[in-house]
Amino acid sequence: MSRVPALLLAGVLCCGGGLARASACADAPAGALSGDVDGDGRPDRVWMQPVGGGLAGRARAYDPWRGQVRAVERGRPTLVVAWGRPVVAGGACALVQNRRFFSTPIWDADPPPLALLARAAPEAQAFAGRQTLRWRGDGILLGTEAGVDILLYWDGRRFRIAYSGEQP
Repeated sequence: MSRVPALLLAGVLCCGGGLARASACADAPAGALSGDVDGDGRPDRVWMQPVGGGLAGRARAYDPWRGQVRAVERGRPTLVVAWGRPVVAGGACALVQNRRFFSTPIWDADPPPLALLARAAPEAQAFAGRQTLRWRGDGILLGTEAGVDILLYWDGRRFRIAYSGEQP
């Protein structure tokens, strides 16, 4: 199998199901974060889609904690990453959902506990190690009730989770 079809297939299987059509990506709120999440040099936008937000009927979301692609669960908050590059396979943005993580009360806050972390920032050293060897671009810090952030990062194929050594 040549490299292009293999990469296209990998994109569809690994994260393409977690990509959505442009309609979900076109509605970025004014407070959307901007950074280079995928490391391609183009700015991407990141925000939380509120419960009941307008996601496409057949949209798929990726759960990086379980490594699964599923249909978007309506009535659940969704993290949206709108790519700043033209996307060949899948769609214009990635949707991330996890029923347990995003249902904690901290995610009801306005603004939600999201931040971008540059790979070269000194704070990124807290996540250094084997778990982040393939980290590309800026990471997304997800706040927790305990006050210890979790890193969501793009490894070139899909989103992954990394934990710091910090204790609550």
